[in-house]
Amino acid sequence: MATLVLTVVGGIVGGPVGAAIGAAVGQQIDAEIFKPKGREGPRLADLKVQASTYGQQIPQMFGTMRVAGSVIWATDLIERRNKRGGGKGRPSVTEFSYAASLAVALSSRPIRAIRRIWADGNLLRGTSGTFQERCIFRWYGGGEDQAADPLIASAVGMASASAFRGLSYAVFEELELANFGNRIPSLTFEVEADAGDVDAGLVGDVLLGEAGRCAGRWPFAGYAASGDRARDALAPLFEADAVRLASRPDGWRLMPAALAGASVALADFREARRDEAATDCAERRRAPMDALPGIIRLRHYEPERDYQLGQQASIVAGGGVREERIDLPAVLPAASARALARQMAGAVADGREALVWRGDLAALALPVGGVVTLADGSGWRLAARTVRAAEVLLELRRHQPLPVDEVGADPGTPVTAPDWPDAVAMVQMFDLPNIGNPAANVPQLLVAGAGSNDGWRGADCWFVAAPGSAPVPVGTLRPATALGELDAPLAVGSRALFDDANSALVRLVNPSMILESVDDAGLFSGANRAVIGGELLQFGRADAVGPSLWRLSRLLRGRSGTEGAMTHDMGAPFVLLDDPALLMLPGDLAGVAEGAGATLQWTSRNGMALAEVDVPGGAVALRPLTPVHGRVRRDGAGGVNIGWVRRSRVDTGWRDHVDLPVGESRAAWRVAVVPAVAGVGPWECLTPELHIPAVAMATVPPGRAMEIRQIGDFALSLPLTLPLT
Repeated sequence: MATLVLTVVGGIVGGPVGAAIGAAVGQQIDAEIFKPKGREGPRLADLKVQASTYGQQIPQMFGTMRVAGSVIWATDLIERRNKRGGGKGRPSVTEFSYAASLAVALSSRPIRAIRRIWADGNLLRGTSGTFQERCIFRWYGGGEDQAADPLIASAVGMASASAFRGLSYAVFEELELANFGNRIPSLTFEVEADAGDVDAGLVGDVLLGEAGRCAGRWPFAGYAASGDRARDALAPLFEADAVRLASRPDGWRLMPAALAGASVALADFREARRDEAATDCAERRRAPMDALPGIIRLRHYEPERDYQLGQQASIVAGGGVREERIDLPAVLPAASARALARQMAGAVADGREALVWRGDLAALALPVGGVVTLADGSGWRLAARTVRAAEVLLELRRHQPLPVDEVGADPGTPVTAPDWPDAVAMVQMFDLPNIGNPAANVPQLLVAGAGSNDGWRGADCWFVAAPGSAPVPVGTLRPATALGELDAPLAVGSRALFDDANSALVRLVNPSMILESVDDAGLFSGANRAVIGGELLQFGRADAVGPSLWRLSRLLRGRSGTEGAMTHDMGAPFVLLDDPALLMLPGDLAGVAEGAGATLQWTSRNGMALAEVDVPGGAVALRPLTPVHGRVRRDGAGGVNIGWVRRSRVDTGWRDHVDLPVGESRAAWRVAVVPAVAGVGPWECLTPELHIPAVAMATVPPGRAMEIRQIGDFALSLPLTLPLT
């Protein structure tokens, strides 16, 4: 329109010269106004970034791809409050946790399966199908008969809920957000739409809606088709595979030249049989060398690197200095991508030369898109033909592809999240003695847990005081540094010397757990403290004797007054105490656990099934230590003098010439004859000694013994037994 108007105006103003100027200016204006819309095909970045933009195009998936998708429905953050502690003058602690429910559209074409799922680049769901965060997960394949999701229907109403038929999508119900900064993470999904590889033929037939219309040569593990038109979606794939329009006896088809049929001699398609002449070539065109790129860089998705972006390059023979980057939204291994880049580089070099060849009507039998051979043996692809009276002009383009085989290529160092199989979890509870100062006034109950591999992310725990009681949240249990059980029985050893006669054979839960050796100075400083069953001990030497199997020797046994629990059967639990991940049961709950019947319920962070562990009720930390160095001496008049040395549960070390703290509100002991004798004892002593007169001793039958127990604020100690000989 501008060309016509400005030509007339220029002719009126300036005559023929003005008309020519006006026409030139008008052509430039029309070219800007009516220029064709640029191609908006798929972009590699579109498949990596999760979006929720209204009107966002959802690609059609082929093969197996990793796609981010679009959030099509979501709830507000779901807030939960957990109040624990408080009472008896102590402040309470209120913890907040958040979750969200959402639906993510994945493909506008039906899919077969959803495999791995990533959240912020870390695996949320691995190949085992287990989620690392607690949630309820459902997905819909995109069928035309799929029903509305029940969660969406309950939120917006059944009349307003869409089933999103023809759209495959995934639904997360109450996805825990604590590990994602209390926000919805960026989710990407490994989606399988077709079994096995796909090619340009399959993609083209689906998008064009006509089976057998297209043919492809190069296999792809996956492809994402998007764009305003089918042409835009197919263009990157067809360009990579050199797909062209070709005529076949059964109609026009889209296929690579290599599949269009065998090469035929151009001289055989003439009405008059004669040799080719130089005059048959009406025109020869050859693009300048600098018009060609020097390097072809093909960007794709690399399956060996969890579908991260990969790039392979190939040099164009005789090309210029510029580089051409091709974004192919397809999944290709590195070797296949490099071979495809080499093929595309060869096709670019071939395409710089073209011929216009004169033929007669017999040339109409040549298939467009097929390959013909000239007399000199060169191969050419028939791109188009024009009929002028009895003459047929054939447009030929150079077609001499080099054989392309897959060659070795380095996909790059994979930076992938570890995909752990489902872990077998172990959670144990230990009744610890009083360790350190001040003296404990509630039982010291330790909770330890671990999984059979590093993929175990801990457990949530609840305390149940008695059957039928309401569970009380305890907290989150993190994986322990070293947890396991005895692989062989452990005999009694000396509590006063190094036990070099016995060794503990321990099988740890996780093969990656490591125990370390320390010298004697480290042992005396409190290193390598561990609990086996009910005994607290230390080990100086740790030797790995097999996968997850360790032999512990150079032992210090019965620490902190646990010498009464030295005998252990195979399977006794083991835990290393020097570990900040261990969880102590809160004091108010530990006090309730002194009676029998309390349990600890736990479930893994990525699980829903509850398991129970009995809470030990021994309250070892509240029990004074057994007296030592007992002695029975006759007084020469028929009576006996009994003495002993007290110990303290707040200071279990040996200190010369220093009186240890009592550790209780008073120092007192209960002494009794066993078996009991009527009229003799028991006695309560305020000093570590007792005199039994001859009159009392005369009534004690032979074979009796004396039991000495320290009286504590909460319990009696285990007895020191002295025979009365």
